[in-house]
Amino acid sequence: MSFDEAAAAAAEAAHGLLNACAVLAPKPATPALCLPTVRDGLDEFRRVYGARGGEALLVRPDGHLGLRVTPASSPELPAHLDMLFGR
Repeated sequence: MSFDEAAAAAAEAAHGLLNACAVLAPKPATPALCLPTVRDGLDEFRRVYGARGGEALLVRPDGHLGLRVTPASSPELPAHLDMLFGR
């Protein structure tokens, strides 16, 4: 499952109540993604959340980390959102 497919599955599980974007390191080439992308130019996201490549992080609106799964295409992400949003 690609990042785009994982994000689409997560958005569907969240009944459209989820915004998904790819947070990318400052220097590497941008992969071909349909998702909106954000460049973490100061490595702040990686520092605050301990993010590593290939992970999916679910960050709650209050800024707390709700879920970390590796790889990002793990079936845990949609399953966790199903649980949260009562699908």
